[in-house]
Amino acid sequence: MDYKKILAKNSKNPDSPEYGETLFGHTDKVVESFKIIFGKNKDAPTHLADKWLKFFKLDEKDFKSFHQNSLISCILHDIGKANSGFQDMVTRKGKQVIRHEYLSGLILAYKDAWKWLNRIPEIDIKIVISAVISHHLKSGIDSLGELKEPELKTFTLFQNILSEISDYFKLPNSGHNLEDMPEIWDFDTPSDFNSSKLKDGLKKFLFIFRKELKKKNSKKRRTMLAAIRSALIAADSAGSALVRENKNVTGWLEECFAKKPLNGDYIQERIIEPRIKEIEEKNGAQGKTKPFQWDDFQNAAGNLPEMSLLLSPCGSGKTLAAWRWIKARLSKNPAARVIFLYPTRATAAEGFRDYVSWAPEADASLISGTSKYELEDMFEQEDDERTEKDFTTEERMYALQYWQRRVFSATVDQFLGFMQQTYGSVCLLPLLADSVVVFDEIHSYDHSLFSALKLFLKNFNIPALCMTASLPPLRKDDLVKECGLTLFPSDLDKFKDLEKKADMPRYKVFRIQEEYEAEQIACNGFENNKRVLWVVNTVARSQTLAKKLNALCYHSRFKLDDRKEKHKEIVDLFQQKEKPVLAVTTQVCEMSLDLDADILISEAAPVTGMIQRMGRCNRHAKEEDNIKGQVYFYSPEDRFPYSEKDFEGSEGFIDELDNKEVSQTFLAEMLQKYAPVDIETEKYSAFLEDGPFAETRELRDEKDYTVSAIISEDISEYWKLRKEKKPIHGIILPVPKRFAEKHHKIGKFPLVAKGGDYEPEYGFLESPSAITF
Repeated sequence: MDYKKILAKNSKNPDSPEYGETLFGHTDKVVESFKIIFGKNKDAPTHLADKWLKFFKLDEKDFKSFHQNSLISCILHDIGKANSGFQDMVTRKGKQVIRHEYLSGLILAYKDAWKWLNRIPEIDIKIVISAVISHHLKSGIDSLGELKEPELKTFTLFQNILSEISDYFKLPNSGHNLEDMPEIWDFDTPSDFNSSKLKDGLKKFLFIFRKELKKKNSKKRRTMLAAIRSALIAADSAGSALVRENKNVTGWLEECFAKKPLNGDYIQERIIEPRIKEIEEKNGAQGKTKPFQWDDFQNAAGNLPEMSLLLSPCGSGKTLAAWRWIKARLSKNPAARVIFLYPTRATAAEGFRDYVSWAPEADASLISGTSKYELEDMFEQEDDERTEKDFTTEERMYALQYWQRRVFSATVDQFLGFMQQTYGSVCLLPLLADSVVVFDEIHSYDHSLFSALKLFLKNFNIPALCMTASLPPLRKDDLVKECGLTLFPSDLDKFKDLEKKADMPRYKVFRIQEEYEAEQIACNGFENNKRVLWVVNTVARSQTLAKKLNALCYHSRFKLDDRKEKHKEIVDLFQQKEKPVLAVTTQVCEMSLDLDADILISEAAPVTGMIQRMGRCNRHAKEEDNIKGQVYFYSPEDRFPYSEKDFEGSEGFIDELDNKEVSQTFLAEMLQKYAPVDIETEKYSAFLEDGPFAETRELRDEKDYTVSAIISEDISEYWKLRKEKKPIHGIILPVPKRFAEKHHKIGKFPLVAKGGDYEPEYGFLESPSAITF
């Protein structure tokens, strides 16, 4: 066997493969990537390596162990590819019997290999084997070691691969020959060498090791495994993608991680000042600018410690305060990256448009599931200096396409997904580990996502600011008492500007009894030249009311092309005061729409949701105007999609507000009184608790009733876009699961909507005949 021709990747010419396509070549590039990112030897950590250890709360003295075990893991991670089954698969001649990383672990755990590895200085063999087995994050407790094809049970192992690769990379004690390592691996027929027995033994070993790691005195070792596995994944991803895209590994990675860190002056000059100029021009009249003034609390935000919780009312200027905090943190301790995280794609796009996009195009990036689509035509006005900027990245680089960027607006899942072993998110850890990060709109996090946030804050070490307008008392206590965040502002008396805004009566609230009464209020408001926003809890009700009242309709079940247009239309209409507007929306308005309504009508909802909805009414109120936004609440016909628990306190909240003039200070008091009182238990975090196993889990609560699909009329457009290699996001929309099915040619994604109907004005209709007026 010519070991230099063993493939690690598909090759157009298997008989004469490119160096990077071979097992030895790929491993060489992974090792090179690791050394560039973390250090060429165990006595010379890079800047990122120092930040990496700090992020994982490891000590400087731990670097030698980290480097040695990571490097050995990189060298040995793919030895399981040296078998007939894997080679048949990459040359399209057959299929592999068992996943290659699991076979790598079986080889390393074989008795003679174990003895050989144990003689390597500073090695933690259990960590190395665990990292190797789980580096693709597909090694679950139940799925680990499953055979790929039931009918395939046998393959041939290239016996001397361990000896060959250890010689090639000059491992200590190289030259070891595993002469009794079986050549034929059979997971079916009993023999002197029983592959199944070896597999079961390794799985038992991993269970025992997992139990060891759960002990209190094993926390550092548990953390070390996570740090090493993540470093292996990052290096493996770089070694694969850079070679595939013909990049110079050393030069490209040095450009990513050797740049001068960002400081406060950068944030001030590149982001804050351009944003302020935009605000001044927007708020001015007749071509004149209105000078911007910082509020006291925004100035004070710069003095917050590196772990803080910013709670201030809607419309108070939290985002600019957060950027003041970012500037201050970077002035004290420069970092390589700034990451601003939002709960939805729409809010991430808004954050990018308003702030991040002012940074140089080589630095700024939007990361979400539809970022490429969102960036198209984001800056359409000819006089906008960002029109000529190109914020696109190289899609074929996957997560690595963002490694050279430095300022991010992203959905929280993109970066926090690593807490549940999401592969792309783990690949972004080299960015997160050397960053300043903001978590916005944290009130909207479901139980699982909020649990992941708390665990992140408690277990990792980077400057972090959490912020929102309203937060239930128990969640606030969790962040302050459990996670160590400093609450700001803790006393409104210290900030008269903010106190004045918070204490000013902003709304007049009424409880009404029936939807019919709400219809009369909406129509009268529209006829009297008012901007009317009506929020309901389900898409079907929003469509029914919008059709009945001939109103604008906005919710989540539009094609992205149409949703983009609807979003812009509604925002533009509500930002002008000269013309009336009537819009019916779902709870999507709570965060992603910058609206300022004169009249708000809303179905009862969870208390935090109702407060957020009120934030879309009389948003820019001024004391001197003495204008109150009119707010009307009524009970919906059912509580779907919320649970009874979600609704706890909602009716009492409405009753207490009924027929009162309400300030945001009063709303905060009512939230304290009526918010749900159940303690939220911490959810399982795969990254922290899987130990030697590693398998991707859901980051958010699994309550999604919809799936991504296209309507049948767009199938031809789908194929056209695919042929032209253009994004298909524009024709994708969420539909209820019962309306979606797999198309025999398209496959699992996207699904195709069956039944129902689609109208650009109203979105996907489940029962079109039932809402025709």
